Amino acid sequence: MENKEKNDREKTMSAAEVAALLSETMRDVVQRKITLRQAMVVSRVATALAKVIEVADLNERVALIEQVLKKRKTK
Repeated sequence: MENKEKNDREKTMSAAEVAALLSETMRDVVQRKITLRQAMVVSRVATALAKVIEVADLNERVALIEQVLKKRKTK
């Protein structure tokens, strides 16, 4: 099971990668490689992904804090 979780984490994008994708998309629009409509779709998906990344990060932080508090409570 750990191997599957590791593979899932490797498939996800970081916030920096999402920012790079948006930057590349903007360049592609300026260079007329893609349409504005296509760029808007990429932007919407990237925005949703950024929110998911933020929530996942916050969930990890909360879990870590909960573990620390449980350890303190048992001492």
